[in-house]
Formats: sequence, structure tokens, C-alpha cells
Amino acid sequence: MLVAARLVQGVGAALLVPASLALLRAAYPEPAARARAFGVWGAIAGMAAGAGPVLGGVLVASFGWRAAFLVNLPATLVALVLTIRHIPRSPTGPRRGGLDVPAQTAAAVSVAALAAGCIEAGAPGHPHSVVLGAFAVAVLGLAAFVFLERRAPAPMLPLALFRGRAFTAATLVGVLLNTGFYGLLFLAPLYFQRVQHYSTLRTGFALLPAVGLLAVGSALGGRLTARTGPRPPMVVGLVIGAAGLAGWLCAGPGTPYAALVGPMAAAGFGTALTMPSATAAVMESAPGERGGAAAAVFNAARQLGSVLGVAVFGTLTAGGLVPGLHTAAVVGAAGFLVAALLTARRAPGTARTA
Repeated sequence: MLVAARLVQGVGAALLVPASLALLRAAYPEPAARARAFGVWGAIAGMAAGAGPVLGGVLVASFGWRAAFLVNLPATLVALVLTIRHIPRSPTGPRRGGLDVPAQTAAAVSVAALAAGCIEAGAPGHPHSVVLGAFAVAVLGLAAFVFLERRAPAPMLPLALFRGRAFTAATLVGVLLNTGFYGLLFLAPLYFQRVQHYSTLRTGFALLPAVGLLAVGSALGGRLTARTGPRPPMVVGLVIGAAGLAGWLCAGPGTPYAALVGPMAAAGFGTALTMPSATAAVMESAPGERGGAAAAVFNAARQLGSVLGVAVFGTLTAGGLVPGLHTAAVVGAAGFLVAALLTARRAPGTARTA
């Protein structure tokens, strides 16, 4: 029941995020103002992410785990009222067609099989044939998705978007960014609770350095993007984030908490500084009529990175939490540096307007 409800919740999130980015693009036609708007959007998301672990820890410790889900109901009602009152209706125009169900199904099967293969690769007792079968299904699902999209009259994902080098690079950065940061953020609570023996509430507060700077970094990233273009803040943010992830190599059974504050803060700030710039790069590199599709691709890429981060980094801990955490830190930092190199070569380097 819980898994099914979370799937429904995920569908709602998948509809909301691309629509919100497309709305911002339409509301702010001037690129510099749009970059600042993306920064505010990221800052609000960062504040929510920062409040989540702390609020979740308080609710779970005080009322039980169900409270962490019930708190979404009043928030959703407020958001629904604000949407009805303030979001304008879309202008009536020609419709692109119905849902691209076959391609969407193929994509969902591919991602699910990839995640399952990564997770089961580290589970004891599973035969290699199960893992290899899951990866084979993932490859076949991806091939079917591309085949169907090339022949669909109204494709879910216009493959022509990937002809733009900046769009492709920013999308890959989104994958690597979420893989490293959210993968390690998945392991950090396990480390604090299982190795340092923190309570749920204390763990939530312990994560504040990682998530507390998300709002600050996102707002700053939006302002810098408006002035300099996406490339400089993306490169700087990715390098800072890589240093923060690598700093988790000092984590061990006897490591004092103070030694991890700097790495967590650097990882969170670097990720937040990069995200608005990457969002702006994706949205600016897509034609105006493809803004919604571009936002959806970028969001899907980020969520795919989160899935891979949790699955792969969780698998790395099969031989021990601390050694797996160290390996995950190296993998995540390397991914950030690859993303920085990709950004330096492919991302737009200057703002379109002063």
C-alpha cells in the first residue's frame, strides 16, 4: 500500500515540476530575469529540502512515521488554492495529441529495471542471472523507447532536442549532480544512525549543513547566471561540490561530527549553486515551443540520477557501511568533476543580456 501510494505521489511530482519551469519561462521572457526566477525557484526548493529532514525527524520522533506523510495534506491544499487563484489558464491552441503510452511504458520499464539491477547487484544471495536479466531488460526498454519515439507522430520526448550540445551537456550534468549529492545524502543518515548511533531527530539536525545552504546557493546561482551566463557558476559549484563529497573520506566510527560539517556544507552549497544555472542552460537551449518538454527532460534526468545514486551507492555498502561510504564519496566526487569538465566544454559561457 505504501509503495503504491508513493508511486502515485511520484506521478504528481512528475507533472508539477516541468510545468512550473515552463510557467516561469513563459512569465519571464528576458533571459537574465528568467535566470533570477530560476534561482528563486531553486531557493524555495532548497528551503523545502532543508526543512524536510529536520521536520521529518521531529514528526517521526513525536508522532510516528505516518506523520511524515500526513503533513503533505495541508501543504497540498494550500498549493492547490494558490494554483487555482493565481496561475493563469494556458491559451487555447492546437493540441499535440494524446499520451505517448507505448514509449512512456518502455521508458518506465527501462528505468525500473536499471534501478532493480543496481539494487540487487549488492544484495546477498541473488544469482547473477537475475541482475544481468534486469540490466538486459533496461537496455531493451531503452532501445524500444528510442524506436517508438522516432516513429511517434507526437513523441513524448522530441529526440531533436539532443542535437544541441548545450542541452545534452546540461542534461548529463543533471544526472551526475543528483547521482552524487542525493546518493550520498541517502547514505549520510545511515552513517549517523548506524555508525554514530544518532537518534532520528538528531540525524535530521545533523544533516542541516548539507541541506541548509541549498536555498542560499540556489539564489546566488540564479543571480550569477543572470550576470555571467550558466557556465561559470556551474563549474565553480561542481568543483566545490566535488570537494565536499571527497571530504566524506574522513568519515569513520570515531570521526567527530565537526569534521563532517565542512564537507556537508560544501556538497550542499556546490549542488545548489549549480542547479539554477543548469536549469537555465537547459531551458535557454531549447526552442520556445519545446520549453515544457525541455523542463520535463531535465527533471527526468535529475530524478534518474537520484535513482541511480540511491541504488548504486546503496549497493556499495554491501561489504560494510563505512567502506561503501568512502567508495561512494570517490564515485560522487569523480562524477562532479566530469560534470565540471563537460560544462567547461559545452555549456553557454555568457549571459544573453547584460
